[in-house]
Amino acid sequence: MANEIFSVGLPARFLSAGRCTVPGGWNTAAPVPDAALLIVRDAGSAAGKEAAAPDSRQALLLPPGSSAAEVPAGFVSAGPAVWLWLRFRSVSLTAATQVHLSLLPVSLHEDAFNRLAYGFHQLIRAGEGCGGSSDLCDYMLSVLLLSLRDEGRRISGNAVAARMLDYIRLHCYERLTLPDVARALGYSEDYLSRLLHDQVSCSFRQYIHYLRMQRAKKELISGIKPIQEIAEECGYSNAKFFSTSFLKCEGLAPSAFRNLYAAGFRQDCAES
Repeated sequence: MANEIFSVGLPARFLSAGRCTVPGGWNTAAPVPDAALLIVRDAGSAAGKEAAAPDSRQALLLPPGSSAAEVPAGFVSAGPAVWLWLRFRSVSLTAATQVHLSLLPVSLHEDAFNRLAYGFHQLIRAGEGCGGSSDLCDYMLSVLLLSLRDEGRRISGNAVAARMLDYIRLHCYERLTLPDVARALGYSEDYLSRLLHDQVSCSFRQYIHYLRMQRAKKELISGIKPIQEIAEECGYSNAKFFSTSFLKCEGLAPSAFRNLYAAGFRQDCAES
């Protein structure tokens, strides 16, 4: 994932900003060594739509040394649009001042877009000589970059959570550990642990146990497979440990749970 992240040291140094309606209009200014480029695309307003379509408003960050070829085709060729752009230089890149930003296009919800657009317009005015000291511009740029980071985290977090939950559900009946998931998805254990707790309000082990118990109950109710086989299919090599865990979870031993619910299940199936 490292090649998809750009680290910026705050406060960043504001260089220039502008607005254009022609793709590539951000390249009209003289090149600045070591300057990063942030572009926000607004296709919703340009198309005259009352409500912007998904992905019609996006932010794209290009690190120093990027070429025009690195701008995604859909970012410049998806119909009429307005582009807001600014150039800045990262300074003071220490652990305490780093902000990590995605190098992939970030879709913006309306409220996030409005916050970013306001900051852009203020910096464009400052760049045109309409007031504002360099320190104030750097501060405003820092606020804008932090806002972009938070929006990227929100969207990225949702996508990572979906991938994580899908992976756990697919492999939870194996000998799965959190380090296994972290290696498979390319994220740290601490990050995935916090993300999982935000999504399901429990720990990794508790969630694995929950998923296994849910499958075990379905298999027991069907009344077909032996308990030893169900235990193995649900990730328990030891049937005794499975039975003890099931008793703690449901208040009934697996055999008692089957006797209580299997008859009703078979009757429902026959009637349907």
